[in-house]
Amino acid sequence: MIRGHGQHLTAPIPVPRLRWAARLCRVLLLSVVVGLTGCVLEYSEEDLVRSMPAPAPSISELKSEFPSFDAVEERLRVAGDAELYVLRLIRRDAMATVLYFGGNAYRTGLMGGRTAASYLALPVNLVLVDHRGYGASSGIPGIDALMADALIVYDHLRADQALAHLPLIVHGQSLGSFLAGHVAATRTLDGLVLESSVTSTEDWVAHARRQQPWWQRILVRRVDIAPELAGRGNLAVARQFDEPVLFVVGELDPLTPPEFSRALYEAAPLAKEHKELLVVPGVAHNDATASPAFEDAMRDFVERVRGDWTDPERRGAP
Repeated sequence: MIRGHGQHLTAPIPVPRLRWAARLCRVLLLSVVVGLTGCVLEYSEEDLVRSMPAPAPSISELKSEFPSFDAVEERLRVAGDAELYVLRLIRRDAMATVLYFGGNAYRTGLMGGRTAASYLALPVNLVLVDHRGYGASSGIPGIDALMADALIVYDHLRADQALAHLPLIVHGQSLGSFLAGHVAATRTLDGLVLESSVTSTEDWVAHARRQQPWWQRILVRRVDIAPELAGRGNLAVARQFDEPVLFVVGELDPLTPPEFSRALYEAAPLAKEHKELLVVPGVAHNDATASPAFEDAMRDFVERVRGDWTDPERRGAP
């Protein structure tokens, strides 16, 4: 589902114009030299993930702003003697639980209210997590560590008997879509939402390079991707999807444009009723879920996931 001849010059060129032409020649010559010997930049792990501590959200403020949710905090021990801050927003009429992984600047104390507002009208529990080294979580961030942590959080929720009567949907946005894709590659999910995702680090770096001014592209001969990030992304994962998937992206997203999500949608070997691509008109990278279009699509998605989950003959169907 996709929703005249030249004239002979008889007068000399004015001196200022000669000077301007000389400067232009020097710039062009420099550009050629730099183009031949230009620098090489490395896209490193620290460019993607780095510590961003921030206070946890105020529970009293959350309860006041979102009275339909009961807010419960917990801390989950993970490798490296780190603790993850986990915030559960529970509602009595929930038809599913959504585990949300945010982007590379996401902290629940700063952005959790925005996520809660996006889900407020939907009948779901919402579980928010601070990546290690982010927000109120401790530890040193790294892409492998974040992916391992995502599995621990997922398994922790899956084993919780208080949530066992509901399907569990994993939603990842931007960097978080890497984590959600990793969970989907190693576990069988009830449902998956990939928002503002990418096919691969290589494709994303190439896209970012194309957006640079021409003179920057001349100065930088090439960009090398650090081994920790090489090959990361969701294209290979999408080819193995066996759960219902909702792909979400803003039409005007300059960082992870719709062609990435469209490629993932096309790669997923799922029947059309089990995958959907939502391109939200007029919004950018972080605004797709704050839209009526997302609310409508997510409501339908939750209902489909719930139907598959409660019907033994449909549950797990590709």
